[in-house]
Amino acid sequence: MHEHTPVPPSPEEEAFGEDFHSLSWSAEPGPVVIKKTDRPFFLFRETIIPEKIREFFEIGDLQPGKKRAIVFWLGEQRFDAFIEKTSHLSPQTRMMWKADFAAVLHAAYPTWLEFFKTNRGESGDTPSLYITRRHNSHHYDVAFEDAPVPGAVPAEFSVPLKPGDTLDNDTLRAIFHCGPEGIMRHSPKTGSLVIVSDHTRSPYEDAWVNNFFHYTGRGLGGKQGISLRENKMLVEAKTHGVRLCLFEVFEAGHYVYMGEVEPSDKPFLSRQSDSGKNIREVCIFPLKLVGHKRPPLHYRDLQETKEELARRKSGTFSPAAPGSRAPHRLQGRRMHEGTSFAPRQEPLVPADAQRQSPGICQLCNQPAPFSTSNGEPYLETHHIQWLSRGGENVMENTVFLCPNCHRKMHVLDLPADVARLKNRF
Repeated sequence: MHEHTPVPPSPEEEAFGEDFHSLSWSAEPGPVVIKKTDRPFFLFRETIIPEKIREFFEIGDLQPGKKRAIVFWLGEQRFDAFIEKTSHLSPQTRMMWKADFAAVLHAAYPTWLEFFKTNRGESGDTPSLYITRRHNSHHYDVAFEDAPVPGAVPAEFSVPLKPGDTLDNDTLRAIFHCGPEGIMRHSPKTGSLVIVSDHTRSPYEDAWVNNFFHYTGRGLGGKQGISLRENKMLVEAKTHGVRLCLFEVFEAGHYVYMGEVEPSDKPFLSRQSDSGKNIREVCIFPLKLVGHKRPPLHYRDLQETKEELARRKSGTFSPAAPGSRAPHRLQGRRMHEGTSFAPRQEPLVPADAQRQSPGICQLCNQPAPFSTSNGEPYLETHHIQWLSRGGENVMENTVFLCPNCHRKMHVLDLPADVARLKNRF
C-alpha cells in the first residue's frame, strides 16, 4: 500500500488540537459513526480518528508505529484500508485508504473535489460518510450521504416476499443487500430502505392505528429530528425513488414482512420515553401500505400479540398456565414457513364506541391534533384497563386520546389519569 506523508496541520487544527477532529465525527446509537468529510478526506485519502471514536474501530490496543488492516464495503464493492498510530511524541491515530475508494468519493462529489482543489478553506456543508460496523472483525459498511453507489442499483428489484412471510436476519440481509443491524437499513444496491419495528427490544411504541402504521424515527436519546440521515431518507423516499419495506418483530430473530409502505402524511412530534426512561419528543412517521391494503395481521391479532409479548417480557405470561392463550403465531399460523395471518372479523374497538368518538382527547380535553384525509378528527383508541391486564373490549372500557396522551398512558399509566378516564363514564 502506498505510504502517505503526514499532512501539515491547518491553522484550525493547531488552534483546536484533537477537538478539531472530534467536531467532524459523531456517533449514532448502535454500531454507526458519522464522519463529516473535509480537505484531507478529499485530497489526501486520510482522516484523523479522535479518541472518542477509537473504541468503535476496536483499536484501543494499537501501539505507536503499528498498523491494522480494515475493509470498507460499499454495496458489494470491497475497498482495503488501514488504521495506523504514528510514532510522534504526541501520536495521532489516522485512517488511510487506497486510490480506488478515493475515486468513488470523487465521482460521487465532483463539485466538492473541485472546491478543495481551488480553495484553502473548509466548509460546514460537506457531505458525510456513514460507517456501520459488521459482525466480521474490522469490516465496515460505508455509505455516502445522498449519493448512490455508481452502477449498483439494478434496473428493477422485485421483493420476493408476500405480506406475512417471516425471515431470519441473514435471509433479510441477503434479499435486500442491507446491513445486519438497525431499525432503518438503506440498501443502495436494491434502492430500498428496510424499516424494522422490533417490539422485543425497542423502547419505541410503534403501532397500527386503523390502516396506518405510526413509526417512530431514529435516535434513541434526546430530541429526535428529521435531519438524521435515515429519518430524512424516509421523508424523501418517494422523491428519490427509494422503496420502503416494513418488517415487525414479535419474537426475537423473526422478521415478519408487513409489505411495502409509503408516507401517508407529514411526520409529527409526540412524546415517548428514551432508552434511559426520560420523556422526550420523537418524530412519528404515519405510513400506509402501498395500494391501500390492510396489514397481514388484523388489529386484534396485533394487539394480543404485543400484549402477550409484554407479559412474557415482564414474566407474567406462562404458556402452560391454566386459561392462558398461546401467542397467535403458535396457533397453527406457521409464521416460520411464511404463512400469512388469517384476518379476524372481530374489530379492536366496539362499533358503538367508534360512533361516539368525540373529536376531543378525553384526557387533556384538547381537540384532535389534525384531521385525516377523510376529514375525521384523528384520535387513538385506548383501553382504560389494558386487555393484557384482563380488561374487556367493550365501550365502557374504551376512550379516545390524542397521540401524546396515548403515549403517556402506555409509558406512565398514572393512577390519577386512569381515574380521570374512568370518570368519563
